[in-house]
Amino acid sequence: MVLNSVQAEASSMENENENETGENPVEETFQKELNEKVEQISPGRDDIPEGIPADEPYVGQEFESEAAAHAFYNAYATRVGFIIRVSKLSRSRRDGSAIGRALVCNKEGFRMPDKREKIVRQRAETRVGCRAMILVRKVSSGKWVVTKFVKEHTHPLAPGKGRRDCIYDQYPNEHNKIRELTQQLAIEKKRAATYKRHLELIFEQIEEHNESLSKKIQHIVDRVREIESKEQQNRV
Repeated sequence: MVLNSVQAEASSMENENENETGENPVEETFQKELNEKVEQISPGRDDIPEGIPADEPYVGQEFESEAAAHAFYNAYATRVGFIIRVSKLSRSRRDGSAIGRALVCNKEGFRMPDKREKIVRQRAETRVGCRAMILVRKVSSGKWVVTKFVKEHTHPLAPGKGRRDCIYDQYPNEHNKIRELTQQLAIEKKRAATYKRHLELIFEQIEEHNESLSKKIQHIVDRVREIESKEQQNRV
């Protein structure tokens, strides 16, 4: 009963106004009661409920920080075969500090219609209304506790695949396009290298021609000076 109560109250907190701040005695009382209930059901680090794998989230699981919760769920998602997305953030109305965070499957919700679809290429559909997620909340001890965990997904998973492979599976057309552009880029680089070498050869030939021409001109100048010198000597 306590667990159900905490989950219901945590769900209701998801819709709080994230930007509103100020003193609120009712909220403080509610938060205190919620923290007490969470701490009642929160097992120790080594006291994982029976039947739950050590690398799977569970309601009551504690983390030292929001970042630690994010890292754990991200590692879990990589092993199971999906990608997570950072979602709703709840802030305290008293001081604006973060007190709750929802981490969801990146296929959560549905993509809104794009007004530009008539003039741009339609994107691949990636959101299918998946409800898998965890909700973590900060309690009075300073730790972050899982207050809600939805394990089931509404789409196939890809166990063992890395984040990049999962993204490629979701955007196959984009992946092919990137591969084609990469191949074209490699071809253009080779072509540019060929052009560069041709230009270098042309410049080398021009330089050799200039040196040869300079020598010929210098030779002519020397001959003219020699002839002029002989003519002056003959006159004397």
